[in-house]
Amino acid sequence: MKCAKKIVLIFCFIIAGILSLHFLGHEAYAAEKSSSWRPIYDLILRWINFGIIVFLIVKYGKTPIMNFLRGQKEKLAHEIKRLEDKKEGIAANVEEAHKTIDESEVRFAKLKERIVRQGEKKKEAIIQSAQNQSKMMLEDGKRRIDTHFIQSKNKFRAEMIDRAIELAMERLTKEITAEDNEKLTIEYLSLVK
Repeated sequence: MKCAKKIVLIFCFIIAGILSLHFLGHEAYAAEKSSSWRPIYDLILRWINFGIIVFLIVKYGKTPIMNFLRGQKEKLAHEIKRLEDKKEGIAANVEEAHKTIDESEVRFAKLKERIVRQGEKKKEAIIQSAQNQSKMMLEDGKRRIDTHFIQSKNKFRAEMIDRAIELAMERLTKEITAEDNEKLTIEYLSLVK
């Protein structure tokens, strides 16, 4: 508080000194030509008026000026506090965003790993299914080939038998005589009884 009073007082003296130099300097140049008492009288009254103004400013203006400066100090302190709180809030948001990004990256890596594992399992299942299906198709093909081969073999046998019977019938008709035919009929009938 005392420091502020000293600063205001020094400020007033500095203003008074600057104004006096201004006033005295001007009158000092004019004093060379003037020989009357009026310029000195004006100068003294200016100084008295200046002193009265300085006294009134110090006496009645010091408290409002100090209150104004304190109010400005409090406003600035409040504004600084608000900005620091806002900065801390933003820093917390940024930190939370960094944590969220890190968690997202970890979650993404786990998700990617799980998807790759599922893909590998699916791939193995598809390969196993394809192998089983190919085995079944091969077995089915072998069965069809075997069936076709057996059918062809049976057809060939039947054709061979038919052909053999035809040949046999042709030869028998040429080689069997009526006597042979009678002997065979008697033998057959004796076997049937």
